[in-house]
Amino acid sequence: MPAVDLPADPPVAMEQSRAETFDLALLPKEDATLDLRAVKPRCPVSTGKEIVVCAPDPEENRLRPLPDTYVVAEGMPRAQVGLGDGVTLDVHVDAAAMPDGTVSNRIMIGTKIKF
Repeated sequence: MPAVDLPADPPVAMEQSRAETFDLALLPKEDATLDLRAVKPRCPVSTGKEIVVCAPDPEENRLRPLPDTYVVAEGMPRAQVGLGDGVTLDVHVDAAAMPDGTVSNRIMIGTKIKF
């Protein structure tokens, strides 16, 4: 029988997942000093004789306005590089209608020689 006509291999027998019985609380707590929090709280811990009032930092995720000197050029920069002696190499996109009416989207690489 040719290799193309061979039946597919049967699926591999696997053990049923026990995900519904998994619980992190049941894992052994060998290292109690491991702190998985990414950011430590900025408020100090109370000693028991004082009341600590703490609020989230309002500046934590604030975006500052850009300075007036920041200028954005309109559109993307040209993907063009000079090769010297008036020769440039560029990459650009192009679209052309085909005879059957579909549109062919293309990525073109071009060279230009000044004379």
